[in-house]
Parts: sequence; structure tokens; C-alpha cells
Amino acid sequence: AVFAPGRTMRLFWDSTSHTVNVGRTGGPNVYDFSTLPFVMYDSSEMFSVSQIPQLAPRYPSNAVAASEEGGTVYPVFSFSNNKFYREGRGKILSSTKQWYKHYIPAAEFLRFPVTFNAKYSIPITVSVDTTYVNGIPTETSSDTSSHTTTYVDGYGTMLLPGGFAFECLRFRIVESFPKTTKSFHFWTREGTVILLDSDTSQPDTGAIQRDYVIYFSPQTRN
Repeated sequence: AVFAPGRTMRLFWDSTSHTVNVGRTGGPNVYDFSTLPFVMYDSSEMFSVSQIPQLAPRYPSNAVAASEEGGTVYPVFSFSNNKFYREGRGKILSSTKQWYKHYIPAAEFLRFPVTFNAKYSIPITVSVDTTYVNGIPTETSSDTSSHTTTYVDGYGTMLLPGGFAFECLRFRIVESFPKTTKSFHFWTREGTVILLDSDTSQPDTGAIQRDYVIYFSPQTRN
């Protein structure tokens, strides 16, 4: 429901270099992000890809897109077979200059029902094309990698600035060699989510060095 066309999400960003505590595995735990210096950087409206002519021929008809950065950036998602997918991302910089990323196959964001400590590895090809003139791709690239997701490795209460607290599940995503990215996701029923990127050199628990943290929530009263 949070990703339904017409809904709005608020995106908060903390790109400081401070360490952050990702908590423990198992549970129940307290995952405390209440002191992170989040700043709101965007309010993102959801659209069906069929509503955006540039995206419609490039992504599945059931996909949805979040409009970010003044309607120039569109992360694309879809839902099917009890799974939540990332399809890719579009950048519509002008009428003649566009950039599109595709995950092939679509990257699983969530799989329902979630199973504690279930692991799986999926090979993914990331395809990018940049369009400049008359819709002709002039730059293309592709990158094949895989990642292993632990579904779920922790659970408990997530604390956010402003005194907000939500029950959450912790997911850990590790990219396969030669990639070095490790991510921690904290998902709630209400749609408030923490996405935290780090490096495979960092531990799975406790304080880690991170690249950035994004926190998004549905637009609701108060």
C-alpha cells in the first residue's frame, strides 16, 4: 500500500561518516537510530510506469515508479508472486537525454513469507543504457554479479528521531566477490524503512563504518 500510485513517501538521508550500531542478530533487540542526523532531502510521489511515457516501454506494465529529485529520477519497483522487486532506475534529464538501469532478473527486495535465517544467492545482470538523440542509445554497459540475502537475521524495535518506535525485521544483504558491498535493511509493517550500506570488511553486528543511511516513511498525518 505504501508503494501504490498516488501515495507519497518522505526520504531522509544521513551521509555523515559516523559509525552506526546495526545491533545484534536474533532477538528481540533494540535497533537505535534515534541520534542519527537525518535530513529530509525529498518527498517522493508514486506513479504507475504507464503514467510516464519514457518508462512505460522499458519496464513491466505492473511496475510502479517513485518520482525523485524534481521528477528527473525514477526508481522502479514491482510486486508479483509474493515478492517485492527492484526493476531498475530511470533518469529523465531532458527530452533527448535519458539514462536507464535494468536488473535482469529483477532484484528481490523482499520475499514473503519471510523465513528466519533462510539464505539464497541470485545472479543479476545490471544493464545500463544512456539515450541522447532521437531515442538512440549511445552508451551501454552491463555488469553481472550475485548477492546472498539472509532472511531474516534479527528482529526487535527500531528507534528513530522524534521518539518514533516500530517493530522491525533486520535483513542482511552481502554482494558476492568481486563486489564488496554489505547492506542492512530494517523493515516495518507501517512502511518506515532504514536502508544502510556498508562494506564486507565490516562486522555483522555492533558498530560499523558505513557509506550512508536512507530512511523512508509513508506520508501520513503528523
